[in-house]
Amino acid sequence: MFLKSLLGAIAAGGLMLVAGAANATVATYTTAAAYNTFGGGGSIGIADNVDWGQFYLAQGHTGDVNNKSVSTGSTMTTGNTEQVTATNGNSQGFTVYTNGLTTGLPATRWDGDFASGTNVLSTQASSITLSFSGAITGFGIDAQTVLAGSYSFKIEAYNAAGTLLGTATSDVKNSTGKASSSFGTAAFAGLTSTAGDISYVTITALGANTASGFAIDTSLIYHFANNQTSGNQTQTTPEPGTLALLGAGLAALGAVRRRRQRA
Repeated sequence: MFLKSLLGAIAAGGLMLVAGAANATVATYTTAAAYNTFGGGGSIGIADNVDWGQFYLAQGHTGDVNNKSVSTGSTMTTGNTEQVTATNGNSQGFTVYTNGLTTGLPATRWDGDFASGTNVLSTQASSITLSFSGAITGFGIDAQTVLAGSYSFKIEAYNAAGTLLGTATSDVKNSTGKASSSFGTAAFAGLTSTAGDISYVTITALGANTASGFAIDTSLIYHFANNQTSGNQTQTTPEPGTLALLGAGLAALGAVRRRRQRA
């Protein structure tokens, strides 16, 4: 009976440690510089830009990407083979704009708070959900509301099981609206998970002036080099604590066996 109890304790303790080893360290950011420091460490493998101009072209269109419609549920594949699907609750879907006073652009554009020349994804819905074919380690964007005034936004990150991993909320910014030239002043938020288990994110604009929707700029995601189509990545190498516990259990089993032999 003692032996069975000891084995059960070892097994339970080992499983708890392995499960703990697979847990993510989640961090949030309100500046692009702080978020990009995460990628600068090299441990996340690949930095991958999601350009919404390419998102429009991925639907089989050609030519200028400014002021073009994309249906909700549309998908694109990045240059580093990450598949991204964009959805919202608005049947009108999305509009891709190019921000800034770039030469040759049609008059209708997003002349706002993003960096000049950035392609942005606009929605009249209250939120945007981006889903990834392979789980990622980090996601960061700028955002801006259509209407002028004070606003912020949040990113909620989930794993494949729909479990909320964490929420990043931007600092409060003052948008001067779509007809602005305040380049580079849009609010930023980012979120990272060292377990590489972010399967989708939901972006929601916050504040009283969000009724006409908002836009997000070219997104920067991070993911491991070996991410494919799985939802969660787990750590398979036992941590030192796990090995120590197993070693202690084996030593205890040996002591019990010697005691019985002497008896």
